[in-house]
Amino acid sequence: MDTTINEVNFEIGNCEKYNGLVRKYLVYISQLFIVWYILDLLQVEKRRLSAVDSGLIETIGQKVKRLRLEKGMTQSELADGFVTVSMISQIERDRNTASVELLQHLARKLQVALHELVEDEVEQMEKACQQKLIKVYLETKQAAEAEPLLYLLRERTDLSQVESIELTVELGECFYQQGRYDEALEVLLPLAEELEAVNYDDAHVLALIRYTIGNVYYGIQNFTNANYNYRKAYDYTFRFGTVDALAARISYNVGITLQIIGHSNESIYFLDRAYDYFKNHDDIYKVAATIFAQGITYKNMRNYSLAADHLSHAKGLFNALNFRKAAFTVQRTIASTITAKEHPSLALEQLQECISAFEKEKDFQSVVLVHAKIADIHLQTKNFGDAAHVLAVGEELIRMFELGASQEVGFFNQVFARYHLLSNNFEDSIRYALKSASMFDTIGLVAEQVQTLQIACDAYTALDDYKQAFVLERKSNLLLQSISGRRESII
Repeated sequence: MDTTINEVNFEIGNCEKYNGLVRKYLVYISQLFIVWYILDLLQVEKRRLSAVDSGLIETIGQKVKRLRLEKGMTQSELADGFVTVSMISQIERDRNTASVELLQHLARKLQVALHELVEDEVEQMEKACQQKLIKVYLETKQAAEAEPLLYLLRERTDLSQVESIELTVELGECFYQQGRYDEALEVLLPLAEELEAVNYDDAHVLALIRYTIGNVYYGIQNFTNANYNYRKAYDYTFRFGTVDALAARISYNVGITLQIIGHSNESIYFLDRAYDYFKNHDDIYKVAATIFAQGITYKNMRNYSLAADHLSHAKGLFNALNFRKAAFTVQRTIASTITAKEHPSLALEQLQECISAFEKEKDFQSVVLVHAKIADIHLQTKNFGDAAHVLAVGEELIRMFELGASQEVGFFNQVFARYHLLSNNFEDSIRYALKSASMFDTIGLVAEQVQTLQIACDAYTALDDYKQAFVLERKSNLLLQSISGRRESII
């Protein structure tokens, strides 16, 4: 509405050349417009207050008071040092307005979702408060609550270009968090191309957009495109002036995707850069995650001593933080890549513990991967009967939970292909190997694809089908030219 009023005032300014009667008429019209605008706002507020008075909706203050009394809390207990008791009293009587930070505090203390406190009054909030609320929802992974508020704000006519861009990026993040990857790309890719075409001057915004696009591609396991966008985001960080949290996250994700697509030698530089920032800012969880990624990278580089040190350190930090799933992910890696080399029986025990932990988390992709790791150890120790049993259980899990193409299922099929090759079931070996290679091709894991094609190549050779063996050998060589180094499928 402010924009429209300003336009009217601009027209008045341009009417100085006309006579006083015309000027008075235009002033009169603009005043009528302002009066109409104010009356419209009063009507909206009157309808809201009528709904409150009739009990159809609660104000935030009424809701806070009701929830506090239901939980038997005093105003002092609710304030808990975050604000004064007087402030809580004013909010409950609707004599004061709570900030988004205070609303977060109240929601935590009252043990309710933030949107339950504000759902009836979101539209009455100031624009800046609505924008801050969106950020809180996205930071706390409540994308479904952020989405209607994003649409509401995007309809406003008083948004600046910066605000409009920010809301578009947040809408893309909202779609990403909900797994709506196609919608996220439809929003973010045109925005990135448009801003880059005009050499938009805010490097942080450009980096954030490419970083979010990278996350979307990572979500659909297109790791090549994910790495491309993370690298573009990383290039923008050189214009930041100082390394900040966004730059560190970008550097970490560049390292992770380089590792996944088989460039471990390159990835360590980016992981080290991220580690320095997280350590200096006491972000212990991200320190642990980065140390874990460094351990994987050193293992891929065949530096098992450094790998063991880093993985053990990461597991200790995750345990200290009580992140059980992360700790068991590290344990799975240590058991299958380090312990299994010298103490296979101990490695099998540790992997069985991981199965129980992942089942409690209902992470059946990881459960299938652990079954593949266990079967792989049985194959290394020539226990083919035990390997067959474990693989049969894993295959049933894939069928039961309808698990599609992924790193975990791809590795499982690779191990199954190796089992059939060692058991002289060459046609079955080829079938599982080609299924595995197709999955790795789809998600951009070249090194794993090469490993699996080699199994199929050996099976064709055993069947004296040298033509098909040669075709796969040639394909493997071409793929190897596109990567440096090899890695095992771990995360």
